[in-house]
Amino acid sequence: KRSKFSTCTKGAVTHMADHEQSMEDESTERLHQELSGVTAGMTPGCHCLEFDSWWNEGKQRRFVYIRYSITEGAFQMAIGEDSNLYHVPVAYGARTGEAVTVWDLHVGAEVDILGRMTTLQRCSQTTAEWNKYWANRLTLLRDRLAEELKKYDTRKNDPWLTWQKGRIESGGADLRLLMGQVAGLSAQLNEYRPRLAAQLSIPQEMLIIEGLPRKRKQEKESEA
Repeated sequence: KRSKFSTCTKGAVTHMADHEQSMEDESTERLHQELSGVTAGMTPGCHCLEFDSWWNEGKQRRFVYIRYSITEGAFQMAIGEDSNLYHVPVAYGARTGEAVTVWDLHVGAEVDILGRMTTLQRCSQTTAEWNKYWANRLTLLRDRLAEELKKYDTRKNDPWLTWQKGRIESGGADLRLLMGQVAGLSAQLNEYRPRLAAQLSIPQEMLIIEGLPRKRKQEKESEA
């Protein structure tokens, strides 16, 4: 025979679970509303990222135009007054030494391209809008994660998880840093609210976009 105590306990647990689910759904709904505010009237449709840079050769400054194809994952360059575009299959991060992808490129980023350390100095308007769009989405996720974590963990986060530059120039948001912050905070929240942490993770579209060059390469190999 079931005791009144076990019946009450089961009811209390069910009520707590329903309450937690309600809080989770409310928090997610708020996030979607805020994200819709970020995306309203904006489309992240961008096929190439375009930057200007320069380097010094003795006393002469050589200007460089750099274009990165998001689908191909490769670069094209024009140097000085040369109107030709040169194909560059890969460039490397100056600090990591690893091949850069779409989320590593922003105004202020240092890349090793054709053996030269180059700082991306300026970008096109379309590139700046692309950078701002994804930066806004990631910043919103990062701040919401930090807010949720305060409810469960009173310890201070590592400073880098919420660090941001005081002033960000046009196209200058470090998207790779923001992705790392979102991933790190989401992993912490996962200990307390796994379902909510999954909903506040890096946007799936960003992972798909980063994988486009690999997918394109596989398609070409299968056609050959």
